[in-house]
Amino acid sequence: MVDGTYFGYSSFRFSWGDHICAIFDQPDQQMEVMAGFMVQGLRASQRCVWVADEHSAAQFRERLGAVGGDLRTLEASSQLVIVSEVDFYLRSNLFEPDRTMDLLRTLMTDGQRNGYPTMRLATDVSWLRDGRIDPDLWEEFEYKQTEEMAELPAVLVCQYDRRQVSGSILVAAFRTHRIVILGEEIHENPFYASPAGPAAHQVM
Repeated sequence: MVDGTYFGYSSFRFSWGDHICAIFDQPDQQMEVMAGFMVQGLRASQRCVWVADEHSAAQFRERLGAVGGDLRTLEASSQLVIVSEVDFYLRSNLFEPDRTMDLLRTLMTDGQRNGYPTMRLATDVSWLRDGRIDPDLWEEFEYKQTEEMAELPAVLVCQYDRRQVSGSILVAAFRTHRIVILGEEIHENPFYASPAGPAAHQVM
């Protein structure tokens, strides 16, 4: 198990392979929680990947710099990787779920080749605000991520700004993640619905 005190709740632990949903009301709230998540991973010599638009990436870099992060060194060493959310999720403006999962696995294996056996990945899904994807397809993709993440020495946090995505996308998010962060609070998700039936995630 991995200590989760970076969230400010010392009783919380996560396992490698967890797929977590984080829902925020404002960018400052998101940065407060998620920058801490990344700082903890960087200090533990883990690969940390931030997937977001240009504005979010700039805010993230500013937060890391404020706590003493040497961004130039971290990025040059490939311990810290910042990826455009469009490049991560879309090709020629089309969402290709298998390509995104392949990229996630490539980031994992590339990190291991560079000396980082584990990975933290935080993806900002604000690109969904444009209504580019059917909610059922997104739900299917999130289920697939839950299943495939379970096999990896990594933890994935999908970040949703509730002001920027539709209610149906939020429903899909709640149905497909065993753990949910609401603002600054972490919960077992009672709305998680495994395709194979209800599944309880044990917190140690």
